[in-house]
Formats: sequence, structure tokens, C-alpha cells
Amino acid sequence: MYFALFALMGLASAKMCVNNTVTVNLSANNVNFNISAPKSQYEVTMMVQFLARQGQNATDRLASGFHSVNGTYTISTQFCRPDNMTGSNPVVQVLTHGVGFDKTYWDLSYDNYNYSYVNQATDTYGYCTLSYDRLGVGNSSKGEPINEIQLNLEVEALNALTSLLRTGSFPGVNHTFTTVLHAGHSFGSELTYALVNTYPDASNGIALTGFSTNSSFMSQFTQAANFANANVNQPLRFGNYTLADIQSLLFKDITNPLFNYIAGITSLPPSQNLPNGYLVASNAAAIQALFFAPPFFDYTGLLPLAEETKQAATIGELLTTATLAPTNSFTGPVLVITGDQDTPFCGGNCLATGDPMVPSVISTTQKSFPNVPAGNFLAYVQPNTGHALNFHYNATGAYSVINSFFGRTVAMPSR
Repeated sequence: MYFALFALMGLASAKMCVNNTVTVNLSANNVNFNISAPKSQYEVTMMVQFLARQGQNATDRLASGFHSVNGTYTISTQFCRPDNMTGSNPVVQVLTHGVGFDKTYWDLSYDNYNYSYVNQATDTYGYCTLSYDRLGVGNSSKGEPINEIQLNLEVEALNALTSLLRTGSFPGVNHTFTTVLHAGHSFGSELTYALVNTYPDASNGIALTGFSTNSSFMSQFTQAANFANANVNQPLRFGNYTLADIQSLLFKDITNPLFNYIAGITSLPPSQNLPNGYLVASNAAAIQALFFAPPFFDYTGLLPLAEETKQAATIGELLTTATLAPTNSFTGPVLVITGDQDTPFCGGNCLATGDPMVPSVISTTQKSFPNVPAGNFLAYVQPNTGHALNFHYNATGAYSVINSFFGRTVAMPSR
């Protein structure tokens, strides 16, 4: 078997990867919301208060039918394989990140890649992986944040990438994959859940991390984020400011204390130039509240990294998380693995169910998969872990659970 991989990177991590931009034509039936993007922090906070209010379904209250979205989009991807792969039956995992992150969530370079899911999946277990920036994130196509970049369109993007792998037409990868697995985190798990419900044959097995079908705690997540328009919160990354703009402001007064800090900078990465309606968690304290379980993470390194590299979510995404079907038609193996202190899906304690017959909050997810045999469903609570499972000290233990589950219920790649 031969993989036509170009621009190989990551050799020091004993995996071979290629970054590629894939063009896909997508069509989706999106929810129509007759609202405008908030312009000020007052309006952002007012919207968050509305979304978090108990006793109502905000999505239903704001929705006004459906509309068709059609277009050509580009998706930034990373395909990796073990550098010693010689078998003829490789298996690929498609990895979908959640809100607040990009595809690097699965391949963290921090601490010499010791937190990298991709490293363990490829090097230890022999899988290939495909991670990607979701629409509206990172180097992938952006779009209107309320009625375009929503769950349904992103499910179609995930299905398009999967189809390219199954048909042997994924750019730079000279192979047709007969076994495709899917793993997601948080909103990425919701997309994976929706994918296999809409296209049951798309996947041979799924792992849903940072997930449950209990949405009663989601308001805690929404409020803890203290959301802000991304273009205001980090204008150099997400707004339309340039280095020249900043320099022209500072250089008018050389006594400005920031003058010496900016004077030596000759370039900055291009801004994403996001419109209002792309939201980010306001600061590192909000990031901690959303994703981390103290003291079980590297506070001095990973929390600043999460803040510095945070990505925006659209209002359309936040509103359409409530549109998941309560019952899923998928018949393949399902793993749900979530940190014991996960906030949005467990309220900070996945073991506090109030019912001795229910072992964990996430175990009730099994009811949503009536066609999955009991032996092919596993709900696993990862100890000492918050919502961002990959950012905690014991992340690699969770990686072993995921890959071992895939190997037991689906297939280990031949090596």
C-alpha cells in the first residue's frame, strides 16, 4: 500500500502528516433565525442571558422555518499515518474538535506532543487520522454567523470529508478506506452524533468525548463563557485591525508605554476579520471555568495556551445544538467518554445522578442508541478531568480507552 503524502511533517513524533486544504460543495437545510448579530457587549450578554434562561427552548422561540444553504467551501485538514505502516488494511479516524478549539486540539504540540491524541492513535495503535478545522474556524471557510454556519451545514462538511476517504478521492492520500471511525469533542461529538443519525453507513464506530444527551446543564456553560464578539475581544486575531493600524496609533506618541513593545514587530499573522456574531469566551478565567478541572492540569502552560489559541463559535452553532434527534438510528459501536468534572454535560459531577440505579449522567446516553447492542456501547467517566479532556494530565489514559474500544469493537489496522 502506498500513500502519496507530500509536505511531510511531524517526523520527530514518529508520525507522518500532511496539511491540505480541501474544497467541497455543500448543501444543507438550515434553521432560519430572524435575529441580528449583537453589536455591543451589552447585546451579547443580553443574548446569553436569553439563551441560558430556564423553562424555555430558545431555539424554538427564535426559529422561523428552514432555508437552503448551498455553496463551495474550503476545509483545512491534517491527515496523519504511522511512519512504519506496511499493512494493506489501514483504518482511519476522523476527528472533529469542539467549540473554542481548532484541529490542533487533537495534536497538541505542547510538552513535545505528550498530550497529542494523534500521536497515540498513530504510533501506538496504528490508525490513520484526519483532523480538520470546522467551518468558521481557523483556516477553513468563514460564513454568516447566524443562518449559515450551523450544525446541519457542518454535518454535511463532515460527511463530505468522510466520503472522500471512502471513495479514495481525498487529496494527497492514495487509498480507499473501507473502515472509517469518527471521534468528536463536545460540539464535534454533536456533529458526529448527527452524522451517524443522518448517514448511518458513514461510520463504522464512534467515540463521543465531552458529551452526553443530558442538556440540562448547558446554561452553566453558556453563562460561564461570558461570551464576547471575537473581533472586539482579540481584534488583532479576529478583527480587521492590521499591524499598520496599531503602529499608526502608538507611534503618534512615543511616550506611550506600548511603543517599545510594538516597535520591533515587523509582521503579524493575518486577521480572520470575523463579523459580529462570532463569539469567544472572554478571558482565561472563563476558559478555566468552561474546560478545566483544577488542579488536574498544567495551569501555567495549558491554560494560557487555550486562551491564546481560542477559536470563535457562531451564534448559529450555539442555537442549533438543541436540534439533535433524541433517538439515533446508528447501529455501530458507540463510546461516550467524558470527564468526571465536565460542566456542560454533567454540571461538574458526572457521578451525581440522584439515582443509585444510574451510575453516571453520561450512561443515560445509551437510551438514544436503541439499535446498538449492549456489548457495543460503553459510557466511561474519565477521572480528574474537565470538559477539555485532551488538556488534562491523564489525557493519554483516556486515549487508551478510546483506541482500545475501537480495536475491540471494530478493527485494529493491520501493520
